[in-house]
Amino acid sequence: MAIRPNLTTLRMFLSAYMLGNLSKAAEREHIAPSAISKRLQDLENEVGAPLFYRHARGVTPTPAGEVLAGHVRRIFDDVNRMSADLSEFTSGVRGQVRIHAHSSAVVQYLPSQIASFVHSYPAVRVVLREETSPNVLQSTLDGVADIGIFASNLPAPPGLQVLPYKRDQLVALFASADPLSRRAGVTLPDLRDSDHIVLETGSSLQILVARMAESLGLELNTRIEVKTFEAAMRMVEAGLGVAIMPEGVVLACGGNLAVRAVPLDHSWARRSLVVCIRDEDKLTASARLMLHHLRADAAADTYRKMNPPVPNQ
Repeated sequence: MAIRPNLTTLRMFLSAYMLGNLSKAAEREHIAPSAISKRLQDLENEVGAPLFYRHARGVTPTPAGEVLAGHVRRIFDDVNRMSADLSEFTSGVRGQVRIHAHSSAVVQYLPSQIASFVHSYPAVRVVLREETSPNVLQSTLDGVADIGIFASNLPAPPGLQVLPYKRDQLVALFASADPLSRRAGVTLPDLRDSDHIVLETGSSLQILVARMAESLGLELNTRIEVKTFEAAMRMVEAGLGVAIMPEGVVLACGGNLAVRAVPLDHSWARRSLVVCIRDEDKLTASARLMLHHLRADAAADTYRKMNPPVPNQ
């Protein structure tokens, strides 16, 4: 019997395969868990065999699921190569580029960079998804994203090329009334007795802070877990705890809040953000244009920081 699943269903299958959980896969694909479950059931009916073992903690692939996953990866590789080959006929002035990026890049840098790119190439559609850094890596590796942006404290898996992008400074954000908000700098030991507002489990920032705290023998008290920096800032303003986040995010979103940002006095608090791709030669012309645009902007930013304007004498 011929099998004719569409690419959307195959992408959802691959998300469930990689994440091992239908709820997480549904969140990544921005649909309801019931909808992705129905898609997968229909796919299993079409294949004629179960693709996942379902259990309390999530799903694991059956032998048929393992075989299908290998085929799906090759299908997406072929689709991406086809798009790259055909895009040469348009020189990148039309088309689509898919960017998956972690929250720090989405808030601090990408709005202005995408705006300037679209101004230069108005016929190119830019699809941006905000993801945790681990999901950014997986999306790029799977070919679901053309370009990924994440924090370099997470190692990139084999098969991805990593390129320099930006740097950001981590700060501790306090309510204005907190005595620690008056300091010029703080360290993690200074925050051992504070309640912490943290981003969702799996974010590169949460992973970094937890790892550094463990290296210092500290156990930080997590009071609230949120999904966005804006939510974290609101919780801090309400006096519910301290949040560690990039300084640029506070500057972009916290201007009207009664909070104060204090630099984290650790070398690791100066983070490198990086771009990842699978293979530049296999990118569509539109995606290559975007990659060059992001890297040119990052290089210009580095130059400006290394060569500040000289004030008039």
